Amino acid sequence: MIASLVGSVALAGFSPIISASAAPAVTRPSDPVVLTGADAPSLIGRTPTRIIGLRWTGSAWQRRHVQVDERAVVNFARIYGVLNAPTTSFYGSQPGLVNELVYTSGSTWTGNDPDRLIDANDEIAFMARDGGLIATGAPQPSGTAAGSGVEVRIIDPLVPGSESYLYLFQKGTTGILPGGAGPRYGSYKFRLLSGSYKSTYSRFGSANPEDTLFKSSTYTRHFSDRWLNDQIKITAPGASGVDILDRQKALFAPNTCGRSENTFNATGVYGSAEGAFIVNKNGPVRSIRSYVGANSGPNTQRTHVFYDRREDIVTDLRVHSIGSIMDFFDYSPAASGMTYRDSLNQGGVTVDGVPDSLNTGEAAWEQLAGSQGTITHVNNLTTSFARTNTHYYLDDSTPSDTQCTGDAFAYGSSGGYITSAIPCTDPGTGCSATLSNKRIIYYDAPGGDAVTALAYRSGVDTPVAATATTWSP
Repeated sequence: MIASLVGSVALAGFSPIISASAAPAVTRPSDPVVLTGADAPSLIGRTPTRIIGLRWTGSAWQRRHVQVDERAVVNFARIYGVLNAPTTSFYGSQPGLVNELVYTSGSTWTGNDPDRLIDANDEIAFMARDGGLIATGAPQPSGTAAGSGVEVRIIDPLVPGSESYLYLFQKGTTGILPGGAGPRYGSYKFRLLSGSYKSTYSRFGSANPEDTLFKSSTYTRHFSDRWLNDQIKITAPGASGVDILDRQKALFAPNTCGRSENTFNATGVYGSAEGAFIVNKNGPVRSIRSYVGANSGPNTQRTHVFYDRREDIVTDLRVHSIGSIMDFFDYSPAASGMTYRDSLNQGGVTVDGVPDSLNTGEAAWEQLAGSQGTITHVNNLTTSFARTNTHYYLDDSTPSDTQCTGDAFAYGSSGGYITSAIPCTDPGTGCSATLSNKRIIYYDAPGGDAVTALAYRSGVDTPVAATATTWSP
């Protein structure tokens, strides 16, 4: 599939996302459109579960998946379930001093959004590829409430003149709604081995084993504990579907094992290993997994947003001053034979457990491609302070670097490494510096190359844009 998409580069000037026949429609197949209630003010005050999405084909209305995700500013003492003891602290940091805009959930201590109707900070998500034609002269869709229509115009700034439209309606009280949405885009099953979350989850010092799975037609991800994601299977057409991941890892520096994703989960930890979930949501457009707690960073937060062809991982570091930090993916021996490349080494090297010498610096993207499929990482790191960072890479089946967690090997182990000191970023101790990283991962069929990765980088830098206005027939 990638080969055919990349063939459109000369025609569209933008590779794996636009096909030669796409103009003028917006057809970025992997990318979402995410609006807030403030972007579509006529939706404010409506019931989230009664909002549906439709596209106009030119002759009929067709159902498309749309999802409303409620958010609220929540005190982190609530997330930990200690709102009745707001001065509770871990390593001197008080979650009760931290308030952030987060996704809400009645199944965690976070709780539901106090405003159960759509409000200005709630999100409405759908896939950019689901847009259709402008519905000029189209009739009111069957089963929808009169006067409830919202027209969302979608454009791709990288393809001038392109546009698509998706329409949002409130379900009516009579009539049959149009069909055609098809299956959900993915399935997220949060499975805590101890039982139900509120009844059994240890928020103050014990490991919490999971068998949690996200699965779409393109990839599968698995989690064995809060910070422990330990499986990637690419299942796009033509991919082998083998598990290529050892773990996504977190360290202060190579050979420094005192803190890691293991200790964040209270595996072999000394001191406190607090942690809690903000939300676990299985939705038709995207699934969301968000959690807090990383030893002396009790307010450090990571959020995974799973779409059917891409995964967004947002990490907000909130911790005392530290000397350095790493966030990288260590692949498994099953990744052998894949080609690793990044923005500084676009020619690539073979992942084979034999060390390579690569150019170093801050990589704008990374990619592994082979018969196992293609995985492309695009990183957006933002800090409120000056930093020095580089790219970490190790491909060695007998590494001299201690493998602090996971298996004993380093196959294509790669990711970001901030080598300079990081000031205190924890508002729980009164600090105001910030560090946030958004890693966007695209999962594709075999055949990815540097052109593919460069196009994804361009797409992240220049996302699709959308505007919402009221619509009536």
